[in-house]
Amino acid sequence: MEKTLTRPHIINEPAKFVLLSLLGCSLITLCAFIKIPFYPVPFTLQTLAITFIALTQSPKQAFASVICYLLCGTLGLPVFTSGANCLWMIGKNGGYLLAFPLAAYLMSKLNQKGHPIPGLLCGQALIYLLGFLWLTPFLGATIAFTKGVAFFIPSDLLKNLAALGLATSLKKWSQR
Repeated sequence: MEKTLTRPHIINEPAKFVLLSLLGCSLITLCAFIKIPFYPVPFTLQTLAITFIALTQSPKQAFASVICYLLCGTLGLPVFTSGANCLWMIGKNGGYLLAFPLAAYLMSKLNQKGHPIPGLLCGQALIYLLGFLWLTPFLGATIAFTKGVAFFIPSDLLKNLAALGLATSLKKWSQR
């Protein structure tokens, strides 16, 4: 008599966690390479990836995905906008990069508690705050704010809306 599986093969939880972290890291890396150079901080799609990850993963998973990305960069892998840079945390972009895992966790946590928009706005504000604070010693407060925060607000709002639309579409598609 043949034995058949009565339930589909399920990936164990630790393996699933690692796989999703690597997928999140890969998405952020791909989005880092889509850039328009600006001074002092380039325009990239990294925040689109962070937001999408936060909307589609649990808070711990979203945090781990971004930590995986930063760890890859720290190990010297060419994942950042500028390529390989194991000393990323001392450059002008360091504050933004340090904010990414915290923002991903915050956005995901607030998304679980209700409507995603407040979470996205809080996460984006956290990225701006840490980016601004980090950038200020390099450029002064006025330039750090105008070129490191205010300049990016319109495009980041559009990226957040795009990520929300993609995440909503993915959720509808996966429920079929």
